[in-house]
Amino acid sequence: MSMPVRKLTSEQRLSRAIDIMEALYAAGESGMTRTEICSRFDITGVSLDEILEIVSTLADRESGARIICECHGERVVLTGDAGRVLPLRLSAAEGAVLNHELESLGIEPQAAARIRHALLPEELGYNQRVFDTVNHGSHWQQLSCAIQDGVRCRISYRSMDDARPRERLVDPLRITANGDQTYLIAWDIAVDEQRTYRMDKIEGLALTEDSVVPHAPDVASLHDSLARTQRSAKLLMPFDMAEHLDWAGIALIERGGADMATVTVHYGSERWLLSQIIAAGGAIRILDDPALSKRLCDMAKTLVCPL
Repeated sequence: MSMPVRKLTSEQRLSRAIDIMEALYAAGESGMTRTEICSRFDITGVSLDEILEIVSTLADRESGARIICECHGERVVLTGDAGRVLPLRLSAAEGAVLNHELESLGIEPQAAARIRHALLPEELGYNQRVFDTVNHGSHWQQLSCAIQDGVRCRISYRSMDDARPRERLVDPLRITANGDQTYLIAWDIAVDEQRTYRMDKIEGLALTEDSVVPHAPDVASLHDSLARTQRSAKLLMPFDMAEHLDWAGIALIERGGADMATVTVHYGSERWLLSQIIAAGGAIRILDDPALSKRLCDMAKTLVCPL
């Protein structure tokens, strides 16, 4: 009486696919025989065909590079641009995203452990389960997929000048980083212009059924975009403070006497600028705009708690 063929679970197929892809890459142009693969990884010929089909569907959606498994008789060879696999290590932020997904998808523990061990940086640790939303926001992964797939989105966003979140209909273009902040570059449908949104300020996201409309994206940096707002201020502060500013809109730093410096900064949000000045605890003064100084004082008064 023949024993029933043991079928692999989806998690086991994923784990075997990673192992087989690594082995084929190590084997190089000579590849491996089907018998050798089945024996080494304890699978049947049917399971091997399923796994090779999985591996051959892998592709980089951005570059179009594909992994292809070619079968020459009994010999299997890994080819394709993406088959030239280089060692990959994720950053701490990318690793946190990976951990979050491994947990939420319920991947078989041994397979998840192997993926973590292969990809995650040591400083993150293999047991990290918290997705870092401080800089990337809560919608990083969905927006990344929407950009790759060309899907129009509806976001709920609160800028520094908004009392409450406002809804925007946008075509997401790309995600970029400046300093320790991450930004979504998107085409705002209502105003028909490109806009920049800080990822951690996006409070809600819904994917629509519409595809994005091709736009001519403005590839200017955040610094250039702020410069075009034509809103700037001259600030006086200690030189050592000026040297360590990471504001994207800084246009000029001029050193003066007594270890002080004059900083010219472009800004998009007045509330953001005033918040930075207040946070400096009196170390920064506005030099060129009395009306702005008055609004700074008014804003500071609203933050004072009555005794």
